Amino acid sequence: MTNKFEVYKKQLAEFVKFQSVSTDPNYLPEIKKTVNWLKKVLTRAEFSVEIWQGKSTNPLVFASYHVSDDFDTVLIYGHYDVQPATKKNGWKGEPFDLGESKGKLFGRGVVDNKGQILAHVFTASELIKEGKLGHNLKFLIEGNEETGNDDLADLMKQNKAKLACNVLVVSDGELTNNKPTIEVSLRGGFNCTLVYKTGRNNLHSGIFGGGVPNAGAEMIKFLSKVFNADNSIKYAEFYKRADVISRPQLLNNKRLVREANDLAELAGVKILLGEKGVDFYTQTGLRPTIQITGLKVGYVDQGYANIVPADAEVRLNFRIVASQKAEAIAKSFERFVKKVTPKFVDYELRFSGLHDPVKIDIENKYFDAVEKLLRKVYGSKVNRKNVGGAVPFVGEVKKTLGVDTLMIPLCNEDCNMHGANENFDVDLAMKALSFSEAFLGHTTAVRYSSILWKKKPLAKKGKT
Repeated sequence: MTNKFEVYKKQLAEFVKFQSVSTDPNYLPEIKKTVNWLKKVLTRAEFSVEIWQGKSTNPLVFASYHVSDDFDTVLIYGHYDVQPATKKNGWKGEPFDLGESKGKLFGRGVVDNKGQILAHVFTASELIKEGKLGHNLKFLIEGNEETGNDDLADLMKQNKAKLACNVLVVSDGELTNNKPTIEVSLRGGFNCTLVYKTGRNNLHSGIFGGGVPNAGAEMIKFLSKVFNADNSIKYAEFYKRADVISRPQLLNNKRLVREANDLAELAGVKILLGEKGVDFYTQTGLRPTIQITGLKVGYVDQGYANIVPADAEVRLNFRIVASQKAEAIAKSFERFVKKVTPKFVDYELRFSGLHDPVKIDIENKYFDAVEKLLRKVYGSKVNRKNVGGAVPFVGEVKKTLGVDTLMIPLCNEDCNMHGANENFDVDLAMKALSFSEAFLGHTTAVRYSSILWKKKPLAKKGKT
């Protein structure tokens, strides 16, 4: 494994080098370089490769390799786009140069998601060379996961036959307590921008202050109607249709909290806050929430501008849970805003990125086999985690292809994805390769499940 890991690490350094930032169009040349590199790597491994172009988004890389009609087909999803990063933001080294220190690999995208998707691409390539690939295999690697891909659903529908598979695999997250983890649900949600306007323009605070509406004050009053002091949401309709949390779910999450490292320390905060009596993992995985992600009002540069602001803007991120629907929650909030906003305030409300929650069927035939493989590779009990984040693609696959997903994160929980010094623990990176080899490889897989992996010999192999 050591020699293979060194080859993987070299390939990862090439992958990380591309500044494939999807939030800024100035990086489009780097996006194109990344797509060409992925095409070259997959073609060299004997995959059949196609580049799919949406109307307004970055290209998707689709690759397929057929082994045998007797084998199940696995589709593996990942993304090549990354968050912005510069050394001045607190990085120890250049963020797009792969570094290694104290048992960790550092670099933007090293876990989110280049390091994790490459673990599967690299392993599949090695297994094909060795004649040991135990599945028909497909990859779909996109370039707008970090920004929201408006073209993804349409491209999936247009290419439904090509994407046909028995199961989807996603490795795009963090281990819980650094132990093997299968994620069993994702919250849904959407983003929202609310703009309040109380006048034609800003006014002198001495002449008009106290006698006219202040957009900032009105926005604060509005937000006080959204949030309770106990960290719950004040308007009750927000919780409509949220699933009742079961006793087994509560017991599982309380065990995760008991086994966890200091979660407040991990987050870099002084205290964990949640609804009364709700543990951290239940709060973040199984309870809906609204978070203020941006607030803009008045003058905040050097010195003071003594004004009565005429405009205020808040940006909100909604996270919802099964069996809630994003569209219904958005319409509910729209009615709420209209009801509580004063008549003298003009407002504009915009929504984007609506996606529903995902609940994984843990009784499907793949789940048990993969859990056994993880236990074998990591030598530890496997955690089942309800995830507070979202991978909208997973929901689209269920709707479009009708298949279940195995969400198997591979990186350390202190990886700091999206932050400075994003890192992948070397030991866990090696375990990621070992798990991928066990999962994708023919001989190891057969040992664990005669249902999931057929015992017939390889009938044929090569591109489709």
